[in-house]
Amino acid sequence: MKKIIIFLTVIILSSCATKNQSTKNIKSSHKIDLEEIFNRKFQQMFISRGDNFSDFSVRKDYRNLFLVALHNEIPIKDFKSRVQFSNSKMDSIINILETKSWLHKIDGKYKPTVFVATKEDGNQLYEYAKPISRQIAKEIKKELPTIKKEFQKTEISKKQNFEEWSFLILSDVLLDNWQIFNVENQFLGKFARPIRHGKNYYASIEEITTDRESFGIYGNQYGKISVYGNNREKADLSRTEYFVSNNDNQIFKSIAENFLPKLVEVLNKNKEYAKNTYTKSGYSKEITFEEFFMWWYHFIYTQATDDMAEMKILTIPKSGNFVYEIEE
Repeated sequence: MKKIIIFLTVIILSSCATKNQSTKNIKSSHKIDLEEIFNRKFQQMFISRGDNFSDFSVRKDYRNLFLVALHNEIPIKDFKSRVQFSNSKMDSIINILETKSWLHKIDGKYKPTVFVATKEDGNQLYEYAKPISRQIAKEIKKELPTIKKEFQKTEISKKQNFEEWSFLILSDVLLDNWQIFNVENQFLGKFARPIRHGKNYYASIEEITTDRESFGIYGNQYGKISVYGNNREKADLSRTEYFVSNNDNQIFKSIAENFLPKLVEVLNKNKEYAKNTYTKSGYSKEITFEEFFMWWYHFIYTQATDDMAEMKILTIPKSGNFVYEIEE
């Protein structure tokens, strides 16, 4: 398995009948002022594979905060005044961000091409995600007997029970690391990620909102020893008792593939609402629907995971992390 980093780095609707889902209560995200932006902390996240990452510093010269400012409709002249940069300095920042495809013009105004989310944005996205997250959680609950039956075929089941692995299987396997590329391909119809300076990746700038990862979103980090959760920086990767053999990994892939039609069906039923949310939330003024949805999907599956915990069909580790090793 190749290295995957997902922010973990993604989100909306009520009943199955999307056409009846109202969007009248969707409002544009609350905007924050310039001083608020400089008083908050933000981090960069990527959905990528292999060496597909940015090759420049997003934080240098407040480039990240500049993009946050544009997201909040703050005039460039106000930002320039705040950081006390010359015209030539601001031009150089704009130039590199444009060159790297992190910035573009829409209707004559500079806007980020990457997903930007403040605390207010995140709260709104979670609110919109509730109905679709619940639908996904309910579908997983229906499939639980079959999933457990498949788990019994693994070598893992001879030593450890399903409950110990429920967080990884029902969240990471069904919705995230084992599944997210299928969502890209079968829901979005995307087989290649956005091209930025010769690299293919999704990027985001997100406010750090908790003592764990931004917005508490669960994500997978692959390595010699891997970790899935929302507290990965504090994970002890020196050892683990959870091992996935090649044979078991194939069973996990099969479990994900078997659930995929159900997942895509839920997403497709809610596609119109998702597009309306994309427009009404203001992200359509900045980024593509695909870029928006891939980050929003992290809110969706995170909330679905928490819903399943409330339904008592999975157990989230107290640390927020599940540390495991996959046979090479």
